[in-house]
Amino acid sequence: MKWVIIEYSATLIQCFVSTDFVTRYLGWKTGNKKKYFGFFAAFLAQVCATLIMNRIAIFEGVGGLVYPAVVVIYGIFFLNGSIYEKIVIACIDNGLKMILSISVLTLISYLSPVDTTYLMTQQGIERFIVMVMGIASHFFLTRMLLRLQRKNKFALSIMEWIAILFVFVTSFVTGVLVFEILLTSPNTQLNNFYSVLIMIGLILINVLCYYIFVNMSAKNKEKLQYSLMELRLKEQGKNLIGMKQSYEEIRKIRHDMKNYVECAVTLLHNGKGTEAETYLNTLLENKISFGSQVVLTKSSAVNAVISSKIALCQKHGIKFHYEITGSVEQIPELDLSILLANLLDNAIEAGMKLKEEGKISLKIYNERNYIVILVSNFINESVLDKNPHLHTTKRDKLRHGVGSLSVKDIVNKHNGMISIYEKDKCFYVDIWLKIN
Repeated sequence: MKWVIIEYSATLIQCFVSTDFVTRYLGWKTGNKKKYFGFFAAFLAQVCATLIMNRIAIFEGVGGLVYPAVVVIYGIFFLNGSIYEKIVIACIDNGLKMILSISVLTLISYLSPVDTTYLMTQQGIERFIVMVMGIASHFFLTRMLLRLQRKNKFALSIMEWIAILFVFVTSFVTGVLVFEILLTSPNTQLNNFYSVLIMIGLILINVLCYYIFVNMSAKNKEKLQYSLMELRLKEQGKNLIGMKQSYEEIRKIRHDMKNYVECAVTLLHNGKGTEAETYLNTLLENKISFGSQVVLTKSSAVNAVISSKIALCQKHGIKFHYEITGSVEQIPELDLSILLANLLDNAIEAGMKLKEEGKISLKIYNERNYIVILVSNFINESVLDKNPHLHTTKRDKLRHGVGSLSVKDIVNKHNGMISIYEKDKCFYVDIWLKIN
């Protein structure tokens, strides 16, 4: 009875460590109470699978792939990340458990006169040591991976994720084959020694591959930073062009204003009031109007961005409404202009796809120690139902995905918050930036 409790406790602890590792690594997809149900269901499924596999065979072998399958299903419904990332993390977790278990078994078998089969089936102090060492090493390595993940979040392409998966799957298959040979071959010191060497080699290979992929991720992040810088420079260029055009329009009107006024005064002096009124109305409509609303805030860059987007909306028949009561000068011009440009470009792009007239609303206001930017646009059908993570649907993923990454980068830079939701056939992006 005592050993049944020990075995069951070991299974519960290992399954909890595994489920907790995957959950912490990927993060919750949702913040409601359903996440706890998902965690418990995944944990319980792993426990049941482990107990069933232990009764079927001494060593699971390839049948051990049932564990990452459970994790992947759990990740699809409850955790963040792409499907590739979920598969890789599930395989990494399962591979760690398998390689560490085999390594501990072969090491204890090599250092003691007890063979591997006895360590796996019989009760005794050696079996207890194997279980404790296996669980402890698994817990230690998963915590180390979590610490590395916090400092260096992977930024990899699909092919790079597939390469990682290939390395761990190959290691898993190799470990299974080595252990199968170890179980069927005579229990000699030489066989155990070779097995220990092979397992150490597998561990070193996986550590080296992990190091390589960390470096690859760092280089990808550098490329991403260059792309973000390029985007910022382009937005600066657009802002300067917009400000220059506005300045030229104002300068031209000021230059011509004297002639316009003299003409109107002459008509009035000659008693031609009706002609003067018609002339002034025509002047007001065709000359003085900028063709778009003039936005006046304390930030010339913000004025230029919003004015250019208003002009673009008018060109495509999209209604644009804005209310700016917040102190926009409290956020750096470059950050705020890039943020607004990306948000409004996405809203305009969505409005252009509508069959009916599009509607966009922009509100900027202060709330406590934050400046709030709320952008909404009309939609025919739910966007979040079809694309909950808002991945770009365009072919050039890097180029068209940079805008969203730039928004997140600016929000994080200002210790802000971002909320995306839908209500009454409108798509909302609600951003709070902390004011220093």
